[in-house]
Amino acid sequence: KKKLLAQPIGKPTGSWQTISEKQKQLAGIEGSNFYQARLGARTEPYGVFWLEIKQILSNGNLIVRNLAERGKREIQQVEETIENDLVFPIISGADIKRWGIGFKNYVLITQDPHKRAGYPENTLRSDLPQTYGYLLRFKNELLERAAYKKYHADIGNPFYSQYNVANYTFTRYKVVWKRMAGDLIATVISQWKTPFGYKIIVPTDTTSFFPVENENEAHYLCAIVNSQPVRDFIKSFSSAGRGFGSPSVMEHVAIPRFNPKNELHRKLSEISQKCHQFKTEGKEKEIEGLERENDGLVKNLFM
Repeated sequence: KKKLLAQPIGKPTGSWQTISEKQKQLAGIEGSNFYQARLGARTEPYGVFWLEIKQILSNGNLIVRNLAERGKREIQQVEETIENDLVFPIISGADIKRWGIGFKNYVLITQDPHKRAGYPENTLRSDLPQTYGYLLRFKNELLERAAYKKYHADIGNPFYSQYNVANYTFTRYKVVWKRMAGDLIATVISQWKTPFGYKIIVPTDTTSFFPVENENEAHYLCAIVNSQPVRDFIKSFSSAGRGFGSPSVMEHVAIPRFNPKNELHRKLSEISQKCHQFKTEGKEKEIEGLERENDGLVKNLFM
C-alpha cells in the first residue's frame, strides 16, 4: 500500500495536494511565482475568425476561406478578399508538442489589445474596408455570442469584439502549454515567417502561457515548466482534464525571476534552446539526455 500525504496548496481553502513519501521534496517548489501566467485568446466563433489562406495577392491582400466546419454553431462558408493586417498564425493546445509546435491555421484578431475592445468601426471601415466587409457578413452571429453579451454589449463595443486579447497576447516571446491535458507540455513561441511577412503567433484559450520579451528568459521558463519535478508538483494538486494546466496552477510554483548573471538560470535556458533545436531536427534520443540533465538542474533551483 502506498502512503500518501494530503494537504491544501497555497492557503487552507486551496486545492488538496497529495504526495507520496518519496515526493516530499516537491514541497520545495511551492511558493509565490514572480511570473503571471495568462489564458490564450478567446476567438469564438471559430467558423468566423479562423481562416484558411487560399491565395496571397500581389498587393499583400489575402483570399481566405473561413473554417465554417470548426466550432459548434452552423456558419455560412465564404471565400473573401481581406487585408492581411489583422491576420495572425494561431496555435491551440493540440498544436503544442514538448519543445515544439505544428500548426496550420490563421486567425483574424479584431480586438485592440490596448483598449480591450474591438477596433472602432469607423477606423476599420476606412482603414481595412475589406476586413470590415467580411465581418459584416457575420454580424448577427457575432452579436449572439454569449461572451459578447456578457462583456461588450452593454458598453457598446463593436460587434466583432473579442475576449482575452491584451498587450500580453502580442509579447515577442511566450512559453505556452496545453491547458486541457493530464501533463505539462510546453514550448516557446515567437514570430512566424508567414508568406505575407513576419507575424506574432497568437495562442488560443486551450493554452496558457507566460508572456516575456526576452528569448533567453523564455527558454529558462520553458525548461522549468517541462521539467519532471514541476510536472509532478502540478499533478499533485491539479486533476487531469479541462483545468489541469490553467494559468492559476502556476501561482503555486515559486519560479524566481530570470537573472542572466546566474549560471544555473543560463544553463536551463541553454538546455531548452538545444531541446527546441533537436526537436526540429527529429533528434529525440538527444532530447532525452538533455531532459535528464534539466530535471537535475530544476531540482537544484528549488530544493
